[in-house]
Amino acid sequence: MPVIRKGLLKNFFPPDYNGGSIVNLLASIIRSRGGRSPHADLDVLPAGSLKGASKIVYLVVDGLGKGQLDRYLASGPRSPFFSEYPHQTITTVFPATTAAAITTFSTGASPAEHGILGWHLHLHDLGMVSTILPAVTRTGAPMAGDKFELRKYLKLPLPLESVKCRKELISWGDIPESRFSRAGVRWNRKRSCTTLAGLSRQIEAFAKSPGRALAYAYWPGYDSFCHEAGCEDRRTVRHLAGIDRMLARLARKLRGTGTTLVVTADHGLVDCAPAHRISFREIPGFYDCLALLPSGDARCAHCFVRPSKVRKFRSLVFQRLEKSCVCVPGESLLKIRAFGLGRAHPSLENRVGDFVLIAKSDYCFSAHLPGEKIDFNTANHGGMTAAEVRVPLYVV
Repeated sequence: MPVIRKGLLKNFFPPDYNGGSIVNLLASIIRSRGGRSPHADLDVLPAGSLKGASKIVYLVVDGLGKGQLDRYLASGPRSPFFSEYPHQTITTVFPATTAAAITTFSTGASPAEHGILGWHLHLHDLGMVSTILPAVTRTGAPMAGDKFELRKYLKLPLPLESVKCRKELISWGDIPESRFSRAGVRWNRKRSCTTLAGLSRQIEAFAKSPGRALAYAYWPGYDSFCHEAGCEDRRTVRHLAGIDRMLARLARKLRGTGTTLVVTADHGLVDCAPAHRISFREIPGFYDCLALLPSGDARCAHCFVRPSKVRKFRSLVFQRLEKSCVCVPGESLLKIRAFGLGRAHPSLENRVGDFVLIAKSDYCFSAHLPGEKIDFNTANHGGMTAAEVRVPLYVV
């Protein structure tokens, strides 16, 4: 089976789609519930090890990279959950970003299959760069009218829908009823929460419900703190400690319910030095080379270059961005299966940039709109460093 050739992306950390990624985790979970997946099981958690559970909950803590967890565990007294239970290290997907990984968690498909490649996504047949999860354009307007069938348009493959038992979604705020969520799996029940205590209550209620069932739970709060304040800020660490305590209490409450609790993450983050935060808008001539705004995320930018400006674009990247990123032809990323295995989404090739800028060390980018205030998050993700790609896996 094809795998990524590391020589093309020297010093980067590509996902392990052959048994070591969140795609494989979903394959194990799906098969354990009687469903079908085109992907191999996760090496450290085959489907057979989960079949005996009456209930399975897989909880995604947005942003909790393995490196961040290690620093947290080394920084203070023994934690009530993260230190109490053993964990494995697996990889997320590329790009290592919420939009791509969360779509994998909610469908069971790889980014190559579902085609959701970043927070900002080039939709060539709609003539726009969208902000896909809230289903809006870059200026915040709805990307299409109410009568537009987003589910039919996105054509998300849904291995998760083949699961035979009851399926529930437990998520923050209005996410369960968002337009993007409604374009995916048809859940038997959706539960909403806005606090960690509420998340715990909803998972406990699911675990005590009758019958064999599966739940996908999602918590975005830690990622938000990282973006705003940084991974090591005391507010961020305090929130992670709150998650730690909540999980310890939840694990105790789930005893005797026949539930297996799986805790993992969609990506890690990198704190970006102020001097290493680059706005493409401030590079003279950069936007002139492009057919439209870059898509992707802060540490992975898809650039769609006008044919007559390729030489100038390459020159600008060499002169202004050589230290901050590697510039990889989109065709090369497709060829080495960087976005995962499986049957490619019909629009995949059109959503991958002619050139993709993948950030090095602690650099990040922003494709600010003309007239928009230039601002950056403190910590960012989307690239292919170990800090972003490696995530923990707990099975309790």
